[in-house]
Amino acid sequence: MLPRPRADDVVGHGYTAFQVVRLAVWAARECRWVNGMDMVHRAETAWEAITEHLQLVALRPEETELIAIGWKAMKAQRYQDLKAHGLGGKDKALVSRAFLRYWTSASAPAHSHEDLLVDRIALAQIWTALAPTYRQVLTALAEHEDRRRAERAVNMDAVTFTRTLGRARRAFFALWHEGETPSKMWGYDRSGARHQNVMYLVRLRKQRALKRKAAGTASRQGHRPPKELGVPNSELLARFERGETYASLARELSVKADLIRARVNKARAEKELSSGGRAVSALF
Repeated sequence: MLPRPRADDVVGHGYTAFQVVRLAVWAARECRWVNGMDMVHRAETAWEAITEHLQLVALRPEETELIAIGWKAMKAQRYQDLKAHGLGGKDKALVSRAFLRYWTSASAPAHSHEDLLVDRIALAQIWTALAPTYRQVLTALAEHEDRRRAERAVNMDAVTFTRTLGRARRAFFALWHEGETPSKMWGYDRSGARHQNVMYLVRLRKQRALKRKAAGTASRQGHRPPKELGVPNSELLARFERGETYASLARELSVKADLIRARVNKARAEKELSSGGRAVSALF
């Protein structure tokens, strides 16, 4: 499957060239999720990934880790191979439309406007077949590029507009596919300027953080404040030591037993720390 190394040189961290080849071949044979990939291609991909990993890692890896590295590389390479052949979507048996559209045009003797003309004619025919309400909703959303402004333009509330828009889109897709199974709806609407882009959100987050810092208020990020039970942890510990169970305390306070256990353990740790501190201070 792989050529035998000329010399059993050390590749890295004590692994020799023969060992790397053995691990790569084993990883290629045992990988079950790249069945369409040639066995030699598998082994070469795994060998390259394992060798590179041995050169970059700081500590000596286990054999299982190297095999996993090979599997991961084979999976990534298989995906790239499928994508290069237009089969990188969810359904690996279907050629993606973008791949087919590109290579159909690129491989033709001359560029053709046939696809564009067919799409435009189909759009015009479908548009006239849609109900007037559907056309009104789709036009408003296309013109305003914002749901709230589109709702006001057609004088609809949010619920009615959303329901009508969904029906209009499904009707359009059903006519576009002409009896075939309509494609699933994809993407989402951006309801306004507050959803502009990632950098806008980053800047907004920084501005809010500066305002909180100037106002002297703490950020709300982080852990939630502990739940108030109305009973101090020391009392929970005392009741538990008197014989009450976590379950009975939890039922009384309407919380989970795990929360009671955590509070009791915390109180016990604080008690031990306090008693230890007093013992140390007594020595001095």
